[in-house]
Amino acid sequence: MDRKQQEYKYLFGPVPSRRLGISLGVDLMPHKTCSLDCVYCECGRTTHLTLQRDEYTSVDAIQKELASFLSSGPVLDHITFSGSGEPLLHSHVREVILFLKREFPQYKLALLTNGTLLSESRVREDILEIDIVKVSVDTVSENIFIPLNRPHPDLNIAAMMDGLFSFKELFQNQLWVEFFLVPGMNDDPAELRSIKTILDAIQPDRIHVNTLDRPGTEKWVRAAHQEKLIHIADCLGGADLIGRSPMDTKKRRNIGNFRQHLLSTIKRRPCTAEDVSKIMGTHISETKRLLDVLAKRGEIEKQEMPGGAFYLMKL
Repeated sequence: MDRKQQEYKYLFGPVPSRRLGISLGVDLMPHKTCSLDCVYCECGRTTHLTLQRDEYTSVDAIQKELASFLSSGPVLDHITFSGSGEPLLHSHVREVILFLKREFPQYKLALLTNGTLLSESRVREDILEIDIVKVSVDTVSENIFIPLNRPHPDLNIAAMMDGLFSFKELFQNQLWVEFFLVPGMNDDPAELRSIKTILDAIQPDRIHVNTLDRPGTEKWVRAAHQEKLIHIADCLGGADLIGRSPMDTKKRRNIGNFRQHLLSTIKRRPCTAEDVSKIMGTHISETKRLLDVLAKRGEIEKQEMPGGAFYLMKL
């Protein structure tokens, strides 16, 4: 099937990632299967809270989609495992990683994980070939972890930190840590000092500070002001603030059916019209018109945020 006509079920984007440039997303998990139910998650509320690893989606089907998409040699900064849940819950993630390393070695691979499964040695070994692993560390205190990340009941923060330390000892590539700031929940000075102590011991290659940019799971979660973010970054030892990444919109991308590609993308991450324009390679006025048509039909929802109007899957 021609790439222009194919509808991808497991791939989304390429999207202009704020961390990773032009990134092709690989979504290994059915929506929304995760070990956490974070109050800020842009994918929405977790409907399957689990720690059970399994082949949730077909590895063969994922590899076929990757081969189809990558066969034309698209320009990408990264291929990123992320999307509708925790990627490391997929028991065959290593097969997909090795497939990409063997068949398409020119592309760098990244993984966005909440770190909940790194306490398992098999999981740590599965991802040693990844070029960049980004682990979320929002807190190191159980009394904050539970209301903020709403974990599976068998999880505890101490075991997670032990797993992260163990992974760091094995991993030879780039380890990044992201701290997601939710004002009023994890910004207490004592908590920030505790987090810095852990990060000083782990010594990640990069530390990022993030806050709400797109609509989160709970409407009461609000974004932190820039001054607050700068202060937190300073408290954590000179961390970087995550900002928007530009994408070249001069080259129109082979995106197939606009509606199908759009729905596949915003299912994983709410987007502004500008985001969609960059992803699709379409003119902004055309993009806004098409988005408004879909919103009027009730296929998508428009939600106003401090960062602009975001389009997301209708609940």
